[in-house]
Amino acid sequence: MSIEVALLISIVSLSASIYFGLKNSKRGDRADIEAKAVETATINVKLDNIGSDVKDIKYDISAVKNDVKNLTERMVVVEQSTKSAHHRLDGLVEKERI
Repeated sequence: MSIEVALLISIVSLSASIYFGLKNSKRGDRADIEAKAVETATINVKLDNIGSDVKDIKYDISAVKNDVKNLTERMVVVEQSTKSAHHRLDGLVEKERI
């Protein structure tokens, strides 16, 4: 009879340990899934912010390119004007020498 009681206690203990082990495993899995979802959401928000910043930088770069293009065109005009002024000054200097 003591063997039967010991066997019954062993079976009940085994069943309880399996039940509580599975229950804790499911709880742990659920917590892991929630943590992973929060982490994924955070990463997505950060990536969206980075994408927005990249768009802003692209806009700024295109504006700087346009400014450089305009300045280059103005510089060419100023160089031509300076060249013409030097040519006129050289002409005046030549007239004074004569």
